[in-house]
Amino acid sequence: MKIPLDRPLLALLPGSRIGEIERHARLFWETAAWCWARKPDLQVALPFVHADLAARFQGLRGDLAPHLPLTLTANSHDVLEAADVVLTASGTATLEALLFQKPMVVAYRLHPVTYHLAKQLRLVKVPYIAMANLLADAPLAPEFIQDACHPEAMGKALSQFFDDPEGCAVLARRYGEIHQILRRDASTQAAAEVLALIRERQSHHPGLKAGA
Repeated sequence: MKIPLDRPLLALLPGSRIGEIERHARLFWETAAWCWARKPDLQVALPFVHADLAARFQGLRGDLAPHLPLTLTANSHDVLEAADVVLTASGTATLEALLFQKPMVVAYRLHPVTYHLAKQLRLVKVPYIAMANLLADAPLAPEFIQDACHPEAMGKALSQFFDDPEGCAVLARRYGEIHQILRRDASTQAAAEVLALIRERQSHHPGLKAGA
């Protein structure tokens, strides 16, 4: 389905597994509804590769946001390209949003037992959960974890992006810089691997020269 581009667009990326969908669906719908109540021209887009996940997420929509303008598509890149702001679960989707230079708010809920164990055992030792923030080494994307996940708080964070185009432009440039660094690092790593392969071949064939 073609994504309308004539109104502000919020992309929802609640995760790609059933457990993530079930933990995030109500939260994401309530947050989107909070934003729509304050921004009536807002539209929402959802990318789902698997129809069963789309149906599960739609089924949990219930009465939370029945009138929210919604576009469903199978292509996440189309959604990210069209989006003005992104609400995403933590994971590789945050990297995708960074590569598309989109402002994002990141939320993540674990099963309560899992979260309790991780917290008690101090298994999480990184300053951020979002890959985009880890790469930037700065909280460029507001993060909401477990009990901090509230529709109003997340809605306010999203609204700040919608209401600050200049700030979003600065953020996009920062994400663009990170993208360029990633591309340079990837090229360097690829070159190192090629050189290592050449050296390995030379070690097995002493008479072989580089470029042979």
